[in-house]
Formats: sequence, structure tokens, C-alpha cells
Amino acid sequence: MTDNIENKPKGSFSMKTFNFNLDSSLETKKEIKDQLSIVNDRMEKIITHFQIDDFPIVQIILNMTHDKEVLKGLSRAIDRVADLVEIRDGLTSKLKIIEHAEKDPSWFASTFGDFTQNIDKDLQDLLGDTNV
Repeated sequence: MTDNIENKPKGSFSMKTFNFNLDSSLETKKEIKDQLSIVNDRMEKIITHFQIDDFPIVQIILNMTHDKEVLKGLSRAIDRVADLVEIRDGLTSKLKIIEHAEKDPSWFASTFGDFTQNIDKDLQDLLGDTNV
């Protein structure tokens, strides 16, 4: 009995032998190269479009991993952290102002204080006049 596919009953197909057509593989190769070129161009546009201080951060990340789940996890993490960074930066700024006021209250008061109401009240008290 030969190993010919025509002699095998259906359902017992074996991949030990197959016909190979170089012409059709060359056409498939061209299609794959065209698709790869399109994907590479699209990725390059994304990578060059999103840079931080002219630093291609996406390319650096892709040099570390191509794992889809890791990349998507990183994307979710950055999205969640982005909101928190804005809140943290606002709180940090407020804290720095308070800490600076504690270190140099005279400067803080003279820089940001509004003394017009106190001066008006003092003049009223001094002069006994209510129309100052």
C-alpha cells in the first residue's frame, strides 16, 4: 500500500506528504510582505507621533516586550495613573505653598496679604469717622 493521499480513507489525512507549488508560495510571500509593510508603516507613524521630549518611548517599550497582554496592561496602568498624577501634582503644589508660608510667614504675608481692610478699620477707629 502506498502513502498516496488518493489511497487513504477520508478522515485519516496525514501531513507527511503534500504537493508544494513554488509559484503560489511566491505570491503568498508578496502578499505577506505588502501586509507587513503596511503594518510597519502604521506602527512607525504611531511610534514617531508619540514621543516624550523627542524620546521614542513606545519604541523603547517595544524593544522590551511584544507581549500583547503586557502592552495592554501597561496602557491601562498609564491611563489610571494619569488621573492620579494630576491630583497628586495639585496637592503637592498646595502643600509646598503651605510649607513655604510656615518657613517664611513674613514674606508670605507681605506678598499675599490684603491689608486694605485693616487699614480702613484702623483709620476709622483712629479718627472716629465712619466715612473713610
